[in-house]
Amino acid sequence: MAQEVVKKEARRLGIIGDVHAEDVRLENCLSYLANQGCKKIVCTGDIIDGPGCPNRSVELLKAFDVVTVRGNHDRWIIENKARHVKNAHKIHDLSKSTLDYLSILPLQEKFMFGGIRVLLCHGVGKNDLKKVWPGTDRLQPIKSNELDQIIGEEKFDYVINGHIHFRTMVHFKKLILINAGTISGDFSPGCTMIDFDENMIFGFLFEGSNLQLSKSQNLYGENYTIWENTESFNGKWDPVTLF
Repeated sequence: MAQEVVKKEARRLGIIGDVHAEDVRLENCLSYLANQGCKKIVCTGDIIDGPGCPNRSVELLKAFDVVTVRGNHDRWIIENKARHVKNAHKIHDLSKSTLDYLSILPLQEKFMFGGIRVLLCHGVGKNDLKKVWPGTDRLQPIKSNELDQIIGEEKFDYVINGHIHFRTMVHFKKLILINAGTISGDFSPGCTMIDFDENMIFGFLFEGSNLQLSKSQNLYGENYTIWENTESFNGKWDPVTLF
């Protein structure tokens, strides 16, 4: 009798960046990533402060069992701070269920995915305002002691964050930093998927109300700059964009 071949489940991870109450786009992303075979979907937070419905956004995240962390906008509304920002929500805009959800969101989430060690956060670790940028001709490097500590501890293979609304990969010798960008606004809104079995990452972009594949590339490209840590940033980075 021929031996039965058991097909291994694809290790596909869906990534959604800052939401900013874009409930319609969020639903499209969640359905799209689920249809792509993603076994887990993560979100970098900032659910609040945007043009759509924050309550529906939260219900969608719950319905799809999305691993989500708290962003600075989510924290701000709980603390009643920075309500002057564009499209800011007020406490009375949020249902009790939404407020309860936001109040228990973690600042960071650590998990294993098919043997891959992942840290999900909004900024860097527990600092929801921290940015990381290797530096280009236009923007100076932004270094991070927090990220350098994470790199040095060698506990994670990937760090996934948001906050800067720019979907990109930054390669270090010990891990890869993936910025999830945002589904909001007009600058390359969309979502991302990693296929760990194929070592590929896919960027999907909104064209109108529909998501289209905009970029597919290897997680470990030959031409990528590989940094030791953020202290080695020199301002001569060619961004590896995901849109």
